[in-house]
Amino acid sequence: MHTDSSANTTRRRNALLAAIAACALVCGDGWAATDFNPAKPAPGNLRFAWIHGSISAMHNTDPRIQIHRYNEHSYILRQNPAVHWEAPFMYLLFGAERVLLIDTGATEELEYFPLRNVVDAVIARWTTAQQHDTEPELVILTTGDAPAQTAGLGQFTGRPNTRIATATPGGLPKLSLLNAQSETEGTLDLGGRIIHVLATPGTSATGISLYDPYTDFLFTGTTMLPGRIVIRDYDAYFNSVTRLSRFTEEMPVAALMGGQIDMSSEPGVDYRLRSNFRPNERGLTLPVAALKECLSVVHLINGREAVEVLPDFIVMNGVGRGYRPYGFPMYQPDFTRQRRLR
Repeated sequence: MHTDSSANTTRRRNALLAAIAACALVCGDGWAATDFNPAKPAPGNLRFAWIHGSISAMHNTDPRIQIHRYNEHSYILRQNPAVHWEAPFMYLLFGAERVLLIDTGATEELEYFPLRNVVDAVIARWTTAQQHDTEPELVILTTGDAPAQTAGLGQFTGRPNTRIATATPGGLPKLSLLNAQSETEGTLDLGGRIIHVLATPGTSATGISLYDPYTDFLFTGTTMLPGRIVIRDYDAYFNSVTRLSRFTEEMPVAALMGGQIDMSSEPGVDYRLRSNFRPNERGLTLPVAALKECLSVVHLINGREAVEVLPDFIVMNGVGRGYRPYGFPMYQPDFTRQRRLR
């Protein structure tokens, strides 16, 4: 039973404020005035539509990578579904000294998926707009070991002023900038913008989630997303979702930002595997309450092979992503009784 949430909240906030105060001494007068830990989350824009691919992928003329400026220091990138059916999301978060790239997409080849070119262009644009004297250091973290999160990593090999974290199964990534408070939690200073890093294995042996107090977003990769959550290690996943749920009780998380979307706008209905055309997708963000809902379902599964369908995501334990059981799942909300579920 969790009984020390108040103490943990105080500890985390004190550590965060101390780190920001220390940064203000070294970041210069211009950046000391930038408040990366506002009393309320920095505003941003999520009112837009993602590119939905096309039936004929080879004839698609949309950008290979869609760029969305959430606010002046936060960008959301998405791989075009016509380039790769998983259509993963990537996130660029700017601080005074560093910019964090979360995940690197599902395609290796620069020709088909020019992630490095896009990242370099966004950084250059941001540097000019902010009148920054020097280009910020690029730090790359991935939220798991699946190709959809790591395929484009090789594009950054040899890039100057760049750090790439080494994954650690069950723990925090190996990165000298990462200040570890425990085996499963640490902080990364981007220059006034302090990112919390939490080990969340289960769907991936090296899974992590990241919390950004500037936007109050919790980036959850494949651990929690509006789609098929495929559990590879039941015990590890149960512990990870429990840890995340407790974390959201201690920090003001506004929304969960997953690594991809598999669900359609119709509750409980996901797109089939390898679908390059998704004209009616569900939105990207999940409410914090989804974590507790997921935890309840995972507790109900209790380690058995199962597929449990919920309105905003599907929990799959011990089966592949394309698996569907005969009959209804054990956890059966009323909406699953509708026709044309698949």
